[in-house]
Amino acid sequence: MSENLNKETVVSYYDEHVKNKLIDYIKVNPRIEFAWKTITNNAPANPLRILEVGCGMGSISSRMSSHWPDAQVTGIDISTLSIQIAQKLFGSKKLDFRETILTPETFNEQFDLIVFMDVYEHIAVTDRPAVHAALLKILKNKGRIILSVPTPHNLKWSLVNKPGTMQPVDEHISFEVIGKLASGTDTEVMLYDIKSVWNTGDYAHIVLEKNDDFEAAFFKNKPVTTAERTKRIIGKAKAAVGSIFRKYYVRKKLG
Repeated sequence: MSENLNKETVVSYYDEHVKNKLIDYIKVNPRIEFAWKTITNNAPANPLRILEVGCGMGSISSRMSSHWPDAQVTGIDISTLSIQIAQKLFGSKKLDFRETILTPETFNEQFDLIVFMDVYEHIAVTDRPAVHAALLKILKNKGRIILSVPTPHNLKWSLVNKPGTMQPVDEHISFEVIGKLASGTDTEVMLYDIKSVWNTGDYAHIVLEKNDDFEAAFFKNKPVTTAERTKRIIGKAKAAVGSIFRKYYVRKKLG
């Protein structure tokens, strides 16, 4: 945990706000629905091991378990009450909930998909290196990390206009922060998509992928279809004709 906040303070805060997460589940929160679409559209094909960090009372973990029935899904959260409710509502042989935080010692197994649903912004800057080290350890090759976070201007606006909604830790997740996350986890940013949920550009969805085979894949010759070959030939012919006119234009203008 951050040096400025002890664990008990943070756990107490999230235990007190479990009711809000239950309401989100019962009434359907648009923010969650936006993020769910990003998860299903960008997850690896048929992930077999899935981790949700900051799972709350487990509704998204449950949806992932239903969406990928062959997967073993694990949800973790710092809130004691959240995990107790998640286990009662959704716990099963394929869906496990644990009261813990993510550190390099938390897991020895690896995951195909790791989800942070409005969670990464609540990880203190001082705690990020440990989280990054854990992700580096547990993310499989070709595995993906998917995050939903409020944009910095969303948090700036909320701090002024809705200070009561701010949480014990609410960090701005800028491009620089995402770059450090990618660097610390040996992943590439595959998607950075601004969403407008309640206000214009108030959330960002980020997808990162670990690909140890990138260099081999990049330099490997790809099979070219007849249609692709035809397009290339036509493109080269157009460029050659165009170069004659461009050459004439340059000489005319420059002498």
